[in-house]
Amino acid sequence: MSFDLSITGANNLPVQDDLAQAQRDLQRLSYEMPAVAVRALNKAMAGTKTDMKAIVRADYNYKASTLDKRMSISKAKRASIQGHIQSKGGRVHLTDIAGTRQTKKGVTVNVRKSTGRQLIPRAFINVGRNSGKKLVFRRAEEGGQMVARYPIEVRDTAHPEVIYNAPHNWAKIQTKAAERIDTNVAREIDAEFRKQQGKWG
Repeated sequence: MSFDLSITGANNLPVQDDLAQAQRDLQRLSYEMPAVAVRALNKAMAGTKTDMKAIVRADYNYKASTLDKRMSISKAKRASIQGHIQSKGGRVHLTDIAGTRQTKKGVTVNVRKSTGRQLIPRAFINVGRNSGKKLVFRRAEEGGQMVARYPIEVRDTAHPEVIYNAPHNWAKIQTKAAERIDTNVAREIDAEFRKQQGKWG
């Protein structure tokens, strides 16, 4: 009586061949790791930008397009595997707050969701002379007489950058960014493995 045992790996390749293929795939993966890292980091930054907007808009009524215009991403490259997200800009106009509208008594605005809608008496919306952008203006009153219009400064509206940098929000952003990097690195490594021929299971 004879007994013959033949052990095979993925795709019915002998084990030694399977291991050799695995070694080649790992070598190829090590070569591709910079590209994997670049893709993972860039995807993580794009997702973090979305997270930042969501954090602000959870409490404030900034238009998403307004936040987008203030933010830019410097993407990672294979020669330099690093990148950053930057948000900057001047004061936020009341017309960049969702729901700002003209009424007979003035302009109503709801900057922060917890405060509710507020009326700015004697205010009106018109196109700015220099910017061509719709702005909120208000007629000042001196001695019972209306004087020339002037833009209302958004004194009570925090810039998005101030909100991002609040300790509790910054902690959220950092946590979400770290989670996104971990998730995207794992996904990109898996995707790279799948690209290799002679996968083993």
